[in-house]
Amino acid sequence: MTVFKIYMKIAKKNIWLVLLYLAIFFTLTLLFQAVAGNSADQGYEPESISIGVVDQDQGKLSACLIQTLRQTNQVSILENDREALQESMFYNEVSYIVHIPEGFMERCIVGNDSLEVTTMPGTYAGAYLDQQLDSFVNFARVRAAAGFTEEETAQSMLEQEMPSVTLLDLRGNGGRMSAVSFYYRYLPYLALSLMCYILGYILIGFRKGNITRRMRASALPARRQAAEGLLASGILAFALWVFCTAAAFLLYGKEMIKGGFSGYLLLNSTALVLVSVTIAYLIGTLIRNSEALSGIVNVVSLCMCFLCGVFVDMDHLNSGVRKAAQFFPVYWYERVNDLIAEYGASAAYVRTEIFQGIGIQLVFAAVFICVTMAVSREQAQ
Repeated sequence: MTVFKIYMKIAKKNIWLVLLYLAIFFTLTLLFQAVAGNSADQGYEPESISIGVVDQDQGKLSACLIQTLRQTNQVSILENDREALQESMFYNEVSYIVHIPEGFMERCIVGNDSLEVTTMPGTYAGAYLDQQLDSFVNFARVRAAAGFTEEETAQSMLEQEMPSVTLLDLRGNGGRMSAVSFYYRYLPYLALSLMCYILGYILIGFRKGNITRRMRASALPARRQAAEGLLASGILAFALWVFCTAAAFLLYGKEMIKGGFSGYLLLNSTALVLVSVTIAYLIGTLIRNSEALSGIVNVVSLCMCFLCGVFVDMDHLNSGVRKAAQFFPVYWYERVNDLIAEYGASAAYVRTEIFQGIGIQLVFAAVFICVTMAVSREQAQ
């Protein structure tokens, strides 16, 4: 077991690297989990925008509109002075100006005139407030069509209750993403970085000096050497998987057991570790020195994590990036993890999609093995 012992010896020398990445992984996981939890605890709140209103009507319905806008926004009453209004917009004192014309009920509710507004073109605030004004006008027109007077329309509009928003507790987490899902979401960074560094250093060590020639000239068959190397790599990968799984059960064991989805998480993480080992072997086969290894590992791990939804939620990436991410195995890992997080105890209903994502990861692992074998054969020749 000479090759096996050397693998383990080199891995033991890099224990500091293992501890460093474990510290980074747990710090990132707990930090992002805390930030996401705090933001989710605030619940739903409508956006508040600074609005200026020029009220030339001074009627019951215009007062009702101003009071309705004040329920969710910061409203200031402005004079109908063009220069003063332009200065307010220029100095960002208000982001949106509403001009209520004289005869508001007859012109804009009974008639078809539109409210005059001033805002920066293409802004979110403009679209958001346009929707609020359209909603008010449409409700007022319905009441006016039913024969309501201006006073009755204003009174009925004020009596409307603001809708309340409640997050459905579909997964037992108050409508939020579970803590264990955050843990497994950032696992690719740890698995890719650690396996690539450890196996990379091991394979580089075997190519130093005359070690390669001595191994070829030794009495130990090449197949036996390869078998011992695969055994050592498998044990290292299994040790990483066991440690991460044990940490997950230690931190979130009750949630995993009660949720009934721990089996899917374990299968998905197993596929991820296998993919990480094959990528690490390919990188270690191609790289000749530790300086190049550090650069390649950082590029591979960070690029996959940013493009495939680890550090940046996939919903925040455009369609082009999401399509490109499908050519990386980490994308399918995160897709499965998101399905498990979304359905929770009902994950069995999307069993087909989950197994499909895991199967694609295994296909990627097989492809990396074939490429590594082709590269190794070419180097030997």
